[in-house]
Amino acid sequence: MYRLASLAAKRGTRSAAVAAAAGTSRQGLPPQREMCGLVAAIDDIWTSKPRDANWHGNFPILADSTVMPKAANILYHRGPDGMQVSSGALGKYSQRWTMGHTRLAIVDPSNRMADMPFNMKFGNKSIHLAANGEIYNHKDLYGQIKAEGWQHERFSGSDCEVIGHAYAKYGGPVAASKLDGMFAFVIFEEDEVTGEVRAFAARDPVGIKPLYFGRSTSATTDDASAYVFASELKSLVGHVDPSTIVNVPAGHYWTPEEGLVCYYNPDWLRKDDYAPWTDPANDVTDDEIREAFTKAVKKRMMADVDYGFFLSGGVDSCIVSHDLLPLYREEGDDRPIKTFTVGMENSPDMMAAKGMVDALGGEKYVDHRIRTFTPEEVFDLIPKIVYHMETYEAELIRSAIPNWLLAERAAQDVKMVLTGEGADELFAGYLYFQDAETPAQVQNELRRIYGMLGNVNLHRTDRMTMAHGLEARVPFLDTEFTKLVMSLDPARKMVDPEAVKNNSRGREKTLLRELFEGPNANGHSIPRPVLWRAKAMQCEGVGEDWVSILQGKIAALVSDAEMAEAASTYPINTPHTKEELYYRKIYDEHYHGMEHAVNLWEGGGRAMGAEWKSDMYTREGLADVNLLSHALQQKRAYSTTTTTNPAGGIIANGSRLRSGVATMGLGRSTINSGGRRSFSTATVASDSASLQAVLEAQAAAFKAGFDEFESMMTTGGDDRTLILDAGTNKYHIKPQPIAEGDIFRGSCTGNPPTRRGYDAARSLYESKLQNLEGAELEAALTEVFADQRSRVANVLQLPEGTEIILVPSGSDAEYLPIAFAKALHPDKQVTNGVTQLREIGAGSAPAAVGKFFSTHAPLLGALENKEVLQGFEGTDGVTIDARARSGNALDAVKEMNNFMDAALADGKFPIIHGVFGGKTGMRDAAMPGSLESGDKSLGVVDACQARFQLEELHGWLEQDSIVLYTGSKFYQAPPFCGAVLIPSKIAEKLRNAPAPTEMLGGQGLGAFFTDKELPPCLEHWKGHLKNADANNVGLALRWEAGLAGMEALSPTPDAERSSNMKEWSAAVSDMVNNESELEVFCLDSDIVSLRVSKGSDGWLNMSELRDIYRWMSMDVSSVVADATAEEKLAMAQIAYTGQPVDVADSHAIIRIAMGVDSMLSYLHDKEATLAEDKLTVKKLAALGKHFETLKNSGL
Repeated sequence: MYRLASLAAKRGTRSAAVAAAAGTSRQGLPPQREMCGLVAAIDDIWTSKPRDANWHGNFPILADSTVMPKAANILYHRGPDGMQVSSGALGKYSQRWTMGHTRLAIVDPSNRMADMPFNMKFGNKSIHLAANGEIYNHKDLYGQIKAEGWQHERFSGSDCEVIGHAYAKYGGPVAASKLDGMFAFVIFEEDEVTGEVRAFAARDPVGIKPLYFGRSTSATTDDASAYVFASELKSLVGHVDPSTIVNVPAGHYWTPEEGLVCYYNPDWLRKDDYAPWTDPANDVTDDEIREAFTKAVKKRMMADVDYGFFLSGGVDSCIVSHDLLPLYREEGDDRPIKTFTVGMENSPDMMAAKGMVDALGGEKYVDHRIRTFTPEEVFDLIPKIVYHMETYEAELIRSAIPNWLLAERAAQDVKMVLTGEGADELFAGYLYFQDAETPAQVQNELRRIYGMLGNVNLHRTDRMTMAHGLEARVPFLDTEFTKLVMSLDPARKMVDPEAVKNNSRGREKTLLRELFEGPNANGHSIPRPVLWRAKAMQCEGVGEDWVSILQGKIAALVSDAEMAEAASTYPINTPHTKEELYYRKIYDEHYHGMEHAVNLWEGGGRAMGAEWKSDMYTREGLADVNLLSHALQQKRAYSTTTTTNPAGGIIANGSRLRSGVATMGLGRSTINSGGRRSFSTATVASDSASLQAVLEAQAAAFKAGFDEFESMMTTGGDDRTLILDAGTNKYHIKPQPIAEGDIFRGSCTGNPPTRRGYDAARSLYESKLQNLEGAELEAALTEVFADQRSRVANVLQLPEGTEIILVPSGSDAEYLPIAFAKALHPDKQVTNGVTQLREIGAGSAPAAVGKFFSTHAPLLGALENKEVLQGFEGTDGVTIDARARSGNALDAVKEMNNFMDAALADGKFPIIHGVFGGKTGMRDAAMPGSLESGDKSLGVVDACQARFQLEELHGWLEQDSIVLYTGSKFYQAPPFCGAVLIPSKIAEKLRNAPAPTEMLGGQGLGAFFTDKELPPCLEHWKGHLKNADANNVGLALRWEAGLAGMEALSPTPDAERSSNMKEWSAAVSDMVNNESELEVFCLDSDIVSLRVSKGSDGWLNMSELRDIYRWMSMDVSSVVADATAEEKLAMAQIAYTGQPVDVADSHAIIRIAMGVDSMLSYLHDKEATLAEDKLTVKKLAALGKHFETLKNSGL
């Protein structure tokens, strides 16, 4: 008879386990709660024979009794129902051994005798067993053993106890082959007569349960070593040499004498010539397949606790539920069975699952629990998921994210679930099978991907469920069912590409779908849209677009320089994408040196290793996510990014935006044409174009990984504010402050928000705008814009009566003087004179004659076939270049005077421009006033750079000049926010003049402004704007960021600012001229414009300087091998400059510009600020010197 040995057994309480785990927490992770797991260790006498009595190595896990409890408690998440440790010495050499086990009690949960490790004695054999899994045939197998004369009784109800009996009866290899279930186990055996010790470990045939081992070598004793086993890598960290770790393959056992041996060798898997379907006697009927599957489901219902099932809404999980429900009712439980679904609102999985629940009888029979999520929340889970997944395989981690959320939700209610995993590997379920050319290719591919299950799908299922103390069972991978299905003619599994497109018979898994097309025993059938929907990997079915958002956010966090070094940093399984590199870095933090323990798909994805080529999948996932849509999804115009996030979101046009996407009245489309993988944005009815514009901008920002507030900052602008595929706007900047250590000297172009501005804008959003809708949002924005106008007036000390219009940009501001002119003189043709062409923004000249200047309008979104704004027809004008093609400045004042005289003579109404600070800081000699307070002409001062003194501004207003101003140049608001300052006399005339109603329509000024941005003198315009439902939240946020800078610098007198600017520019000029590759071209008080040499060939042109401008925002230090150490240091520095300007035929210039942040920095610490400028100049010089090398690199 056996006896249960005590052998220093220890079992901790839940609180004790958590406390012990706290001592092993690493990398800032919280104490771990992990599930049914094992850790085992034993002295190695097989490869290093003891030479004397002191042969034992110094292995803490064997020598220190406090170590194993900690190692086991790291796996507490796998078994929160109990933890026990056993240890002792075995055999003639006194081999030390120890085992730790954490238990998730599914079978016989109240019996503490079922806690492992089992320390068992069968005659002269002592057997110590730690196992993880479920043995479905434990009763039958024990009965077989008893029938063969076995005399030892079972002592617990644990299904895993039978492993010890079978091992003692048959030996390890035979015992493993007789087990039907999912398992991984380790046994240490002692023959008390001979003193011989054996070690044996095995993993189930498919790899449902994990097992690793490694060796530890002693630093104090020659040749001594030990074996350490664990369910997860995390329990091996610090106990073994990482390079020795082995991931035990599915269907293998291990002994120290034989090493790894495959014991699971069915003909269908191992024999290339396997083809029973060619034998007429091999007539497998559909009923036999269905009966085998029902049997597989029934055996996996073995449990003494509540259980449920994962209902993804995919055909596989629906088939499991289709078979499970009648069996569940047969057991006599009349409670609704719990089922769990994860997804984004209206995602393919979510809607299919709901349809299936209805088909199964609804809430009377099914208690459906749903976990919704947003793209924003999943990003923060990645480090935790990589830690638990113990992989860096990108496709697997993407699928793990929703699986984590699903398991987390299910674990609140049950301890075990059934899933639909494995059907695709038996029935050719992946979409790339449509490109297979022959049945033989299909069969071979199924064998290949089946063999990887333990490394991919099952790895994910185990880790994500066990991370939450939840067990998952997989009936499709029952070995008998698998054997039957793999004996079918693979011609029945061929896929018709046309059927894939049409969701019809012949598509992937048609055989499986047809097998379960009829009703179950309860009379319930799988709805046709569910039964015939496209195969969706879990990361795709839960929402078509969230993966792209995730990938965009990750890409923004991995530098090009890191990517360039990936091969040298990670020579094993080198990352090929930024997403892969991001995951790899996290993995390496926890499992450094264990990269070989991860088995990746060949080519970076499942489809890449097939015998045929397919473009259905890339390393980034399914290429065409539109294939996933089905009829049960709402015929809607909202993206699957719509959520029920309690945090809510901004409302546009009266519809609540949650996480940036409206929840009603929208349509679905994708930014990327043809349905290729991209973030789905929304399309809306034509009378909601302003909402479409918001959603398009947000979609692009979400795709790049920005949060709701950051994405909202990019709305309400034009193409210059949109986030591009690279994760930045066209100026290579983000709606976030630059990283600490980066340098910004590009305020003359476009700005990332300063930290001050970012925090101010976020505070405004979260305190006054977020979660509002309809009239509440209208009222809030009206108040915000009124407050901002008041604050701008206060900082600029505007004369009484001056009015302010807040506008999306300086270019948009150009439309307003035209509208003023038409309001004051409706019977006259307006003509507009613009100076400093090429020194002003590219949009100013077309806007000055009433034309759209961008591909997008702030409140219309993307423009199609629109050239002139409604009501602006007939406006004409002239432009005057800033410079001759030699680069010399031209005198624009004389030409403007001539233009005005000619216009007046022709009976036209002229608008005359002067520019105070172009791109290089260039200024016209005189600023035009408005003749007779606007009765004969309007004078416009383009002061958008905001580089003036208050005395100058007040002088312009006194001469009735309309002033164009922005907070997004010198004051460093993100792109863009502008203002039109209306002098008091003209404001009064506008107050009394009729509104230019023909200009205020939705295709006119209504495409750019809402009523809330207009001042009191234009009150009578508001009712005519045909966009009363529009709200430009983005403009309010950008202005708040700009005002933060204005108000911070406001206490500094103009004279002090001016003297410091001149001092700064002189110092930077000296730095530039000290570099042989650089030369100052022109100098303003706070903009240094310079040209870059190309050696004996002159100076870099506009196109070449665009490369320099782009490289300035990158770490390019690794590209130029022969650069000096100083040059490499400079080239590693991220330093943003102003965009290039085309100033002459012979060259272009690039700019270093002071902004409010660098101004404040200079006032506080001149030395530190100039040190940044020196690095910026050094980088420009190094880029110029090595231009050809950089260009040839393809960077």
